[in-house]
Amino acid sequence: MVITSCNLCGSDKLSIIIDLRYHPLADTFVKEAQLREPETRYPLRVLLCEDCGHAMSQYDVPPSVRYQENEYSYDSANSKVSIAHFGEMANEIIGKVGIGKDDLVVDIGSNVGTLLEAFRTKSACQVLGIEPAPNMVAKALQNNVPTVPDFFNKRSADKILEIKKAKAITITNAFNHISNLEEFMTQIARTLDPAGAFVIEAPYLAHLVEKTAFDTIYLEHVSYFAVTPLVPFFKRFGLIITDLYENEYMGGSVRIYVSKTVSQSPKVDEYIAREKRMGLFSLETYRELMTRVAGFKQALVFSLYEAKKNGGRIIGIGAATKGNTLLNYCGIDSTLLDFVTDASAYKIGKYTPGSHILIQPDEAITNEITHALILPWNIALFLKEKLGSKFPSMNFIIPHI
Repeated sequence: MVITSCNLCGSDKLSIIIDLRYHPLADTFVKEAQLREPETRYPLRVLLCEDCGHAMSQYDVPPSVRYQENEYSYDSANSKVSIAHFGEMANEIIGKVGIGKDDLVVDIGSNVGTLLEAFRTKSACQVLGIEPAPNMVAKALQNNVPTVPDFFNKRSADKILEIKKAKAITITNAFNHISNLEEFMTQIARTLDPAGAFVIEAPYLAHLVEKTAFDTIYLEHVSYFAVTPLVPFFKRFGLIITDLYENEYMGGSVRIYVSKTVSQSPKVDEYIAREKRMGLFSLETYRELMTRVAGFKQALVFSLYEAKKNGGRIIGIGAATKGNTLLNYCGIDSTLLDFVTDASAYKIGKYTPGSHILIQPDEAITNEITHALILPWNIALFLKEKLGSKFPSMNFIIPHI
């Protein structure tokens, strides 16, 4: 579906600010039998609302296609980095919101229940996940994490209210996946305890611009959030931002606490002023960004061809979703990369979408490999330390760092 009005304010004054051409779904890895089938590609463009400043995908692929038609591949329990991050997040929210054993914590897009398990372990609270991907729900239930197999909507909100209102509702790297934000926030306001908090962690538009992180754009992401347009949007639902700050998770995220009863954080005005200073809502900012993106592509592809020409063997490290945007935009395929490695059983043996590079386990790496392109660059230092001791002569190529 082509978006013709702003997801936040409804304005039809929308301008294309980023155009990465046509891409397949970045988180739908391809089985060998599917290589012979047509692969649907959609326009990967970002729009800017000239009235409120919200940035959003021009084409919204239906959520059922994104999360239910094919086996979902991201398992939060598969990453030591994610497990540690969610443990820290649970600790912080328990302290800030005051979560105890009589409280309910709900996680939207709960995956296999990694964050909820941290809440339950640390506070003995009740937990409930909301997750649309069937294979993730099955694994969450195996982990004894109660999970509603649905999107967050009135049906699943009713399931929450059958228990009680939630003291904390969390959503990590999924608020930016929501198509109908109006209905979503209506149900948040309905299910959130008056003394509770809705805690969002999502990629921050300012980081995307500052780091030229175009590969954090993909079709699963419907919105690219800044603070300025969110303030009036939340107020429509009787909600205000009570705290927020940035962290390096997923390459640059912002964590936002939203509540019904506490006063607005003074940090909000600081963020709004910063976003204005950096020209985050100026069309010229994105013309300059696209110039940098084109230069990035030219430099990366040139370096890979030079390595190949000089007898190098190149692989990709980490079959990350963001890596698929990079591979497809830059035209990198199996003629340049021998294979891509990953630790996830949901990905090994499949192929990267669009570029069709075989995904193998880390054990497939040998001393014959001379160069490694780290696709999940946000954890590049962790991966370089993990592999560098085993392959000291390997040249690591790290985008954006």
